[in-house]
Amino acid sequence: MIYAISNRTFFSDQKEYLAQIESVAAARPDGFILREKDLDPEIYKELAQKCKEICDMYHVPLIVNTFWQISLELGIKGIHLSMSDFKKMKDEAMDFSGWNRVGVSVHSPEEAIFAQNAGADYLIAGHIFLTDCKKGLPARGLGFLSDICSSVTIPVFAIGGMNEEHGHLAVQAGASGVCMMSELMKSRNPKKLIEPFAGKIKAV
Repeated sequence: MIYAISNRTFFSDQKEYLAQIESVAAARPDGFILREKDLDPEIYKELAQKCKEICDMYHVPLIVNTFWQISLELGIKGIHLSMSDFKKMKDEAMDFSGWNRVGVSVHSPEEAIFAQNAGADYLIAGHIFLTDCKKGLPARGLGFLSDICSSVTIPVFAIGGMNEEHGHLAVQAGASGVCMMSELMKSRNPKKLIEPFAGKIKAV
């Protein structure tokens, strides 16, 4: 499986950015995470509505990052959360039944086990390889990924420096799939990157 992740910082304007999102969605990833969590909530909501229209057109599940209230307002059934946000929602006895896909970013086997036991549907672990998105930070590596994957039974997606070669190494280490951001958002041929992974690994 492969999840695409957005990054608007690669583009000079929203028109160009949305055109790339459509190009990626047309290549049919297994999910599309709208990552732009630094945006003002109202601006994010407007963007999420546009992305929902694009993703719906290509039957690609859209996943809202961080802004879970917005996902409910727009009828988007997937959310992705940081561990701190996930724990906060659990502490507040949030009911996750409004979503059919709840993901959590994890950074240790202990976090992975907690997230699984608390109701997460999938996990994202990273960053596995060096990436410009985490410039200056050392990669956690395939051993870290393997430890995460072996600690849980729900799908784990590898993130960080993912391309076709690294993606296959991640799957060999136990990942159920990969998340790609930079490679896909910069690609003129997203289908070539997505095809080797889309739908090939066990489904969420």
